[in-house]
Amino acid sequence: MSNYIGTPFINQVSPAFQQEDFTDSSFGNITVGSITHANSVALSQAVPGANGENLLVVINNVIQQATSAFTIEQDANAEPKILKLAGAPDSSSVIYVVHRGIGSFQMKPPTGSVGQDELAANLKSFTNDVFTGNGSTVAFTLSETPPNSNSVLVFVDGILQKSSTNYSISGTTLTFTSAPDTSAEIEAKHFGIRGVVRRSTDFQYDSFTGNGSLTAFTLSTSGATTNSAFIFYNGIALKPTSDYSISGTTLTLTFAPVASSEIMARYQL
Repeated sequence: MSNYIGTPFINQVSPAFQQEDFTDSSFGNITVGSITHANSVALSQAVPGANGENLLVVINNVIQQATSAFTIEQDANAEPKILKLAGAPDSSSVIYVVHRGIGSFQMKPPTGSVGQDELAANLKSFTNDVFTGNGSTVAFTLSETPPNSNSVLVFVDGILQKSSTNYSISGTTLTFTSAPDTSAEIEAKHFGIRGVVRRSTDFQYDSFTGNGSLTAFTLSTSGATTNSAFIFYNGIALKPTSDYSISGTTLTLTFAPVASSEIMARYQL
């Protein structure tokens, strides 16, 4: 047995590349949303990176050229598992594909598979910056750079401030349109998902005005739930379920906000 310096090499046998066999009748139309892919067949596994070079396609013993002869499309689950030929295969064609298993993957965890334990620390904690007003200072330095002004909740003496109207954020600088009063307590609460690791690009901000009778308001986009959104009434946080509920794009309050009152909604896209 020979000696060597470094980490011992481990002999491992690579798994065999998977082959799938088809006939001309296997191919047809596959509809994904509003798009119909002609001359297509569903593959049993995803093609890394949706890159045709990671799939060997052979028709009647002739290797097909990626891009010009076939492409890889996404299925209803947004996975690259559809093989689309440039044209319909001839009758009685013998077709097979070999998954090469190389390239970069587009990984999408199964629904419900990511919990608190799988999240990085900066995705499940909230940074809270606290300052004190002096009646003249308008600019304050945050401890980290948020993605945008809608990714931070800013309070002055417990009252939520309105992004763009009451303050703006550039880099780590929080700038008020007017100086908070002397001894005013200023809090900037950063949402848990921030920096370069984000599930999406923005947090949505919606603002409404009460009229004394209206209880239902339409959010600008869907995705928010009763427990995931922050709803404020004249700057005061409302309590989920007891004060409001959300279904689809409809925000319903359990009371009618008085005339000229302001309702603000913050939620992640």
